[in-house]
Amino acid sequence: MRRFAALFALPFLAAPALAQPPAAPGVPYAAARQALLAAGWEPLRVPDADRCAPRDARCEGRPEMVACAGTGLAPCAFAWRRGAEEIEVLTTGPDTIVTGTRQRLR
Repeated sequence: MRRFAALFALPFLAAPALAQPPAAPGVPYAAARQALLAAGWEPLRVPDADRCAPRDARCEGRPEMVACAGTGLAPCAFAWRRGAEEIEVLTTGPDTIVTGTRQRLR
């Protein structure tokens, strides 16, 4: 959770909007993840990412997890790369419903 504030406190305007988000808001992350993989995106392992809590279905088996909060709306951020472009897919809730996509700040 140490990165929670830094990742989720930034407004969506902090990074330029993507022309066409690869993960549509309102869909479960599992479906968005499959669509990303099919579109040629690769999970991005972030060296200083938070660790997934034991038995946390939101991030278990998802090496692209950057951070998942254990309180409130339970937001998570997942990092992806395709070529030189890096994005974060943002989710909320225990069912990890996609809330948006933003370019990843380096």
